Amino acid sequence: MRDFKECVEQIEVLDINRFGLHYTGTQKPKKGIGVMKKIDRVMGNAQFLVDFPSAHAVFQPYRVSDHSPCVLKLPSLAKVSPKSFKFANFLVHKPEFREEVLKGWSLPCTGNRMYCVVKRLKQLKSPMRKLLYKQGNVHEKVVKLRAELDEVQTAIDADPTNVNLRNKEADLVSVFNDAKLDEEHFLKQKSKMEWLHVGDSNSAYFHNALKCRNHVTRINCIKDRHGIVFEGVDVPKALVDHFTQFLGVLGNVTESIDHELFHRRLCPRKA
Repeated sequence: MRDFKECVEQIEVLDINRFGLHYTGTQKPKKGIGVMKKIDRVMGNAQFLVDFPSAHAVFQPYRVSDHSPCVLKLPSLAKVSPKSFKFANFLVHKPEFREEVLKGWSLPCTGNRMYCVVKRLKQLKSPMRKLLYKQGNVHEKVVKLRAELDEVQTAIDADPTNVNLRNKEADLVSVFNDAKLDEEHFLKQKSKMEWLHVGDSNSAYFHNALKCRNHVTRINCIKDRHGIVFEGVDVPKALVDHFTQFLGVLGNVTESIDHELFHRRLCPRKA
């Protein structure tokens, strides 16, 4: 087991999301005594999780065998539902953020205070989406600026007295640092892990940590109280139907949650 653990750590793989039986190996009981263990696994690396984010393994009853048969499902062709609004925290550091919030908050609104707060937060979704779109892909921006900075510094090494190259390098360093800080804030928010205060930005580490966390916390299969199994795009609907019946709440529960989360991020409490 120690050798297996070291091997798993060395090749950097983790368990794919699983559903079904927990004990995959069983020794037939004799006189009421038997052994049941979790032996069989389905594992993948970070690239596999990128290519197949909704992959999951289903361990089925073993019947007359001593091991559970496993089916690896790759529902990559499933229809993707529109993503709910998520506020990127690094936008608060942009000069346009305060201006957009003030503009949206100054719009006239009639009704009780809670209604006005929710309405104004909803009106801010569109400006925040546009501001995020304006930033582009934060990861690709860092890669592009890093390559440009390497090229300029290589040119400076061949021509140290070139003032234009020196000025261009200074501008690129400033823009590169801003882009790298945006990427770090973005990864910190999505990974929800304790930030490392020492060393470099650890971008590769947080990229992999984010991929693994997103896969582990993803719900691919769920069974309702009637024993009906839902998979893929049917899972969110099953959850909403369950809590609508359980809580007796009518209306768009998801949108209300989005409003609350967005309000907390725009108005964080001071520590």
